[in-house]
Amino acid sequence: MAGFPLAVVAQDDLPIDQSKLYVSDPAACDALEKKGVDAFMDSDFLVLSFKDGIQSMEFTCDLFDIKTLPNNNMLFVDAVCQAPGEVYPDTLSISPYDAKTLQVVSTYDAMMAMAAPADPAELTGNPGVTLYTRCDNLSEIRVD
Repeated sequence: MAGFPLAVVAQDDLPIDQSKLYVSDPAACDALEKKGVDAFMDSDFLVLSFKDGIQSMEFTCDLFDIKTLPNNNMLFVDAVCQAPGEVYPDTLSISPYDAKTLQVVSTYDAMMAMAAPADPAELTGNPGVTLYTRCDNLSEIRVD
């Protein structure tokens, strides 16, 4: 392998700001700022906080262990999630997608998507991936 440069992912130099709130719908940042928790009544979105986990109206995912490596900004997360009538463990990978967006990959969601009958017209991208946009103005607002 001598002579071959190491492949570097462009997102490696993007930091993950764990003090901020992230949402699965960019419009939710403004809705949360204006309406607080009542924003969930008008729109279906997920909120990711490294302090409080992932939340929506009927879904929560508590982050129990966040693992990192030196000189690497990708995170490996052990979680326990709850939805109506079910509780299950999950593992998540969290990595920068761009300067303001995180890509979260759920092992549970990916496995459920692959186990379901597939319609080729609906297959796009990686199963289990959700993009979360950082809300720079909401780091102090709690949504629980």
